[in-house]
Amino acid sequence: MANIDELLGREKKRVDNLAVPNDLEERLRSALGNIHKKKSKFKLKVASVIVVFFLLILSYNMDTLAYYGKQLIGFENVMTGTLQELNEMGKGQLLNQSHTFKNGVKITLDGIMLDDNNMVVFYTIHSPQGNVMDVDSDLHVSLTGAGDRIFTFGGQGQANEDLTEMKWVVSTHQTPRFYERTLNFKAELKQTGESAIIKFKLNRNQAVGKSLKIPINKKIDLDQRSIKLQSLTISPITTVLKGQIQDTVELGLDYIKKDRFRPEKLEISLIADGKEIDWQGSGMSTDMKGIHFDITYDTLPKDVKELQLKLTSFGGDHDTNELIKLKKGKPNNFKILDQQIRIENVYESDGNTYITFTTEENVILSKVYLNIDGERKKLQETIPGETEKIIEDQGSAKIYYTRTMRFEGTGEELELDIQRIRYATDYDMIIWTHSK
Repeated sequence: MANIDELLGREKKRVDNLAVPNDLEERLRSALGNIHKKKSKFKLKVASVIVVFFLLILSYNMDTLAYYGKQLIGFENVMTGTLQELNEMGKGQLLNQSHTFKNGVKITLDGIMLDDNNMVVFYTIHSPQGNVMDVDSDLHVSLTGAGDRIFTFGGQGQANEDLTEMKWVVSTHQTPRFYERTLNFKAELKQTGESAIIKFKLNRNQAVGKSLKIPINKKIDLDQRSIKLQSLTISPITTVLKGQIQDTVELGLDYIKKDRFRPEKLEISLIADGKEIDWQGSGMSTDMKGIHFDITYDTLPKDVKELQLKLTSFGGDHDTNELIKLKKGKPNNFKILDQQIRIENVYESDGNTYITFTTEENVILSKVYLNIDGERKKLQETIPGETEKIIEDQGSAKIYYTRTMRFEGTGEELELDIQRIRYATDYDMIIWTHSK
């Protein structure tokens, strides 16, 4: 303990004898000043780095927002692959125009895509009550141009899981004419009669791209009829085949001869380099210029070297005006327009006359009467029967359908009056080829 006290005493004397330099205060101030300046410069550098970093993040996010701002959001499940690609490229014209009905339902015209073949319209139905499927069934939408010209269209829609929203993508069968700048999108609730019109202006500068039109001008003779392939137009959204089934002269001659033909089914496949292009829709129209058709396919892949059109099916409703005498209890076989018709049985029951007959599955007697002792009787009903699959000599299979017609009344003289027959013929025929 004494030794410690002695050591502490010596250290106290040494400290007491220390001399403080005269410029110590100035030197300390200078040193502290230098330290402060160094820290400030470091903080400034850190702040500068942070600002640059956030500017880069903000710039990236702004680019991302601008990129996604040019896209239609939420339509992925109802878009074709081609539309998705165009949307990802920011193609099309965004509109985002809405109307809210009194019941809270809102319809939004999100945007359009336009090219030389057609116009694609994107719209959304909003229903906060979670009954968007019912709202969609009650909602009628239409699209008109100059002079109330009506655009026909087809498409598909899909609702979300909670049934508060439904996205629709529809494609028109016509394109806006060059002078049509303002179009009208009309939505009407059928139950209440409440309606709204959303007007929008076309920005043709935002059309998705140019088109290539290939003239064909080829006539294809098919049994009793013919079709004419006119052109194939390839655009960024779709590929459209246009043609004619009858011109004005042919329509007039058929009318005079009472041999009219009403085409109903025309299936033509588009093949690019051996791969079939997806079919999207088709339409037929009759006017003073004749009967025309158009078939819409998906757009073509890049760098196609060969295009082909393959006819797969063609048919419709034909005037026939054939009278066939029948005998009760006796079968009868005959052909109309090369279509085989087998009368299996003719019998009476409960004051009615029944005729059981068989044809190929796709053959329909679309307008038929039964003359009973000179009195015309209307068809009351066709009773379904059975189908039978038969393998023919060439190995091909045909399905035959047996059913029974019922006519009111009975008699001795029976005459089947077949005025029209509907059928389609299947083909597997390449009708046009185009190579680069």
